[in-house]
Amino acid sequence: MRMELLRLAVVCCLILIFVTFPFETKGYEGLKKCKVQNVKNAYTYSKTVFVGEVLRVTEENGVKTFTFRVGKNWKGAKSKEIQVNVQETMHYQAWFKVREKYLVYASGSDTDENSEKLWERRCSRTKRLSDASEDMKELGEAKKSVKK
Repeated sequence: MRMELLRLAVVCCLILIFVTFPFETKGYEGLKKCKVQNVKNAYTYSKTVFVGEVLRVTEENGVKTFTFRVGKNWKGAKSKEIQVNVQETMHYQAWFKVREKYLVYASGSDTDENSEKLWERRCSRTKRLSDASEDMKELGEAKKSVKK
């Protein structure tokens, strides 16, 4: 009888663990599960598309905010400096580095359409500028630089 209760307790614990924790893996393996959009769709569904250099990073309540100096703008950049937020989780850590340049596809808030905050999502098309030549070619000529 005790052995049966012990088995039942172990099975219940295992079920609880599998239900409570996601099945995704961290790191590169987890990234493989992303369905990254093509350039056209990424552009369409992004609020802002630009090339920028990371100037600084701040962190508050698990959200890292990266301030970029905009170099080229295809969509939505209203000033020379833009802040892009990253909600860090156990499955996704912000990977931007200060003084490096990126092609950024930033989206708006999922919960507040009127919010001006920009977000970098786990499966976005954002990449280092050095890896973005195909995207840049497909995006074509950028709009004139932002003056503010």
